[in-house]
Amino acid sequence: MLLGYGAKNCWCFKEWLDIDLRLNGYVPENISLNKRFSLIMGFQGANASGKTNALKIFAFIADFVKNSFSYSPDSEIIYDSFFNNTDDSEFYVEFTDSNDDEYRYEAVLQKKHVVREVIIKINHSNEEKILCRENNIITVNKIYDEDIKLILRDNASVVSTLHQYGIEEIESFYLFFANIFINVNYKGLSCELNKNIPKISEMYFNDPEALLFVTRLIKKFDTGISDIKIKYIDDVDNNRMYYPIFFHDNNKSCSKLDIYSESAGTKALYTNLLYYYLCIKFGGVLILDEFDINLHPDILPHLLNIFTNTDYNSKNAQLIFTSLNFDIMDKLGKYRIYLFEKENGESYSFRLDEPKTNILRNDRSVSEPYKRHYLGGFPKIEAC
Repeated sequence: MLLGYGAKNCWCFKEWLDIDLRLNGYVPENISLNKRFSLIMGFQGANASGKTNALKIFAFIADFVKNSFSYSPDSEIIYDSFFNNTDDSEFYVEFTDSNDDEYRYEAVLQKKHVVREVIIKINHSNEEKILCRENNIITVNKIYDEDIKLILRDNASVVSTLHQYGIEEIESFYLFFANIFINVNYKGLSCELNKNIPKISEMYFNDPEALLFVTRLIKKFDTGISDIKIKYIDDVDNNRMYYPIFFHDNNKSCSKLDIYSESAGTKALYTNLLYYYLCIKFGGVLILDEFDINLHPDILPHLLNIFTNTDYNSKNAQLIFTSLNFDIMDKLGKYRIYLFEKENGESYSFRLDEPKTNILRNDRSVSEPYKRHYLGGFPKIEAC
């Protein structure tokens, strides 16, 4: 489970961005669900306040930890410092693995090389460094057999390297990052979540439970669709191409449409709900920039319920997202919202339960004081 992450001197964050998903004993049970961490977290704020960059930071860390050994040996590490200064950038992620062991991963980076990496295992209040890397030298190793001649690269993480070497002791650590699904990358909102309709349709075809999951939800959202079937054709080279057919009840008859005849909202649900399903199935983390795009506001609480309903989410999958929708703030409440502000080009954020104020209470709306500019994170638009 993701417990928190942060960065310093990265994109629009000059000082530390700290995102904390932990919940203390003061959080109402209907919010905490008797867990010490939140299963959902929303980022709110004006345009260009830093919301997407906060997601990009986590997306970068996950990709660097997991995939950087596959980078070209001569390539730069793909992030930006604050206004491209030459100081070190710092990152961390805190999480528990599949064995419920708690870890913190820390990295200090330059664009062309790793300055330092540390893996810390946390037992209650005790912290133990189990791996430490200074430049390309391992200075602490309590993970793998030291007889293994590990060759570190300037631009590759030690975790990605150990995974490439087949070191089994790193696998539970590595798998946390492998089960992260993201729609944002270095350039911002992207199609990193695969939007390839034939490929997605093939995955639905091979996993009937996934198709049933998405069909039930799309039917529930009153799209007029009564069923979805996956068909295929073989091209001249015997390559099989999969595609969906959407069934609509129409005056006691049934009409069929392909996906390109469906609305943008239905297309978004058909593609994105696969990743909701995979995240729930594997107990991963889903990172969505503008998760409400093309969707009616009344659908959004149902998407959040996928994560907060234990009938769906038995493996504690988590969702972190950005949104400009006001109403969803009342669904989240003050413990599950980060507000973002920017001053003089520098972004900062805070969770809504951090300020000591009587404006926000568990039995009061969050969206109303936000819309009245009492909380911050609201655009300052000049009158025409």
